[in-house]
Amino acid sequence: MSAYADRLEALAGAAADRCTGCGKCFEVCPTAHEVGLDVGTARIRVAELSALTRGGEAAGPLRTWLDACDGSARCSAACPEGINVRQWISIAKLKATRAARAAEENAAAAADRFRRMAQSVRLLASMQLPSETLQRILVPAEKRKADVLFYTGCNVLRTPHIVLNVMDILDALELDFDVVGGTSHCCGVYQFLEADLPTYERIGHRTFQRFGQSGAARVLTWCPTCTKNFGELEKDVEPPAFDLGHVSEFLAINLDALKARFGADQPRRRVVIHEHLGIGATLESIRKLLSAVPNLELLELPQDSGFSYACGGQAAKFKDREAAIHRALAEGAMAAGADTIVTMYHSCHRALAGAEAIYALKVANFTDVIAEALGRGGHPDYYRLYKQGGAMDEAVAAARRFLQSNGVEVDEASVQSLTAEIFAETGLAGSPDAFRDAFAALARES
Repeated sequence: MSAYADRLEALAGAAADRCTGCGKCFEVCPTAHEVGLDVGTARIRVAELSALTRGGEAAGPLRTWLDACDGSARCSAACPEGINVRQWISIAKLKATRAARAAEENAAAAADRFRRMAQSVRLLASMQLPSETLQRILVPAEKRKADVLFYTGCNVLRTPHIVLNVMDILDALELDFDVVGGTSHCCGVYQFLEADLPTYERIGHRTFQRFGQSGAARVLTWCPTCTKNFGELEKDVEPPAFDLGHVSEFLAINLDALKARFGADQPRRRVVIHEHLGIGATLESIRKLLSAVPNLELLELPQDSGFSYACGGQAAKFKDREAAIHRALAEGAMAAGADTIVTMYHSCHRALAGAEAIYALKVANFTDVIAEALGRGGHPDYYRLYKQGGAMDEAVAAARRFLQSNGVEVDEASVQSLTAEIFAETGLAGSPDAFRDAFAALARES
């Protein structure tokens, strides 16, 4: 094993040594309940987890539990010993998968998932961003000289107006910052989930090292998965020389500076946040930020916010549960008299962006609201146009211009693939026909 793998083993071993076997982590696990595991076997499952960590095997209900995990972190919150159980389970699942499947199979599965993601991100980003912006994001991290690095991750480039919003907000704070991301700076989530640890080290571990080589004092993450992975699989393995945290937490710390720049004449909004727990203080931070925006009323709405740390991703294994969460949110927002659903993350934004096709509700990311309050932002949310399924003229005109700028061609096969991907995600949406037909015509034109 590599030195990195040894350090992961040490983290899991330390968790097992501290564990008292009380079973509270299993008792509160939302996905253990979802797959029908007996809560009365909590102590048995935790004993099996400790045994696996010390060289045992993962079989039967334990493997079912590990495979069901969606990273909610309810387990960690419930642990009386303060163990990061989510981290422990992530490492245990890696170990179980490596034991159950040949290394070549792990590598092939990871490569396939990464390739499909990279192709989709590249095309969607090229359809929505000008070349100069995209090229700025893709410059290697180690070549940056700014004090603050805003790390986008990969998948937010499907909804790149969010990236532009954050850049506008950081500009308004007059920070010395740079932006870095894209698939060449991936956090390695697919490699880790598929137990391809050697490739993970060359991708995710290497990305984290590159942040340090930039000399930045602070790295602001956006993606909740990147935040989780780097916080639990890198920062705990080897403490970095830079501060690491989610951009929402950084903005909340700087709320006084933001408030001084907010315009008083903001549109009146009655807002519900689509809530997720599990990633640090992001929800609390976004609440603070929105509560400070003039003329914005933040409504309380009971939600199933502890089921997963974000929409999609690992939670996508439970499409019916996710769909029920999205419907309940929209219907609850309507009943409460809200006019806007505010999303926390990009995957949640993709899931809910099409709600306007069904409900009399607007959908905005929290960065849309903050940037607007600063007199910035206003970047078109083309993905929202895709999901609504209405007129595509604006989105197609922009795509035609940006694709040419980026030197990227789109063919009808890519359009069919994108249509399937965009509209197969759990969430709220209009008909896929408008997107498919409009972009197929663009493909034929090019």
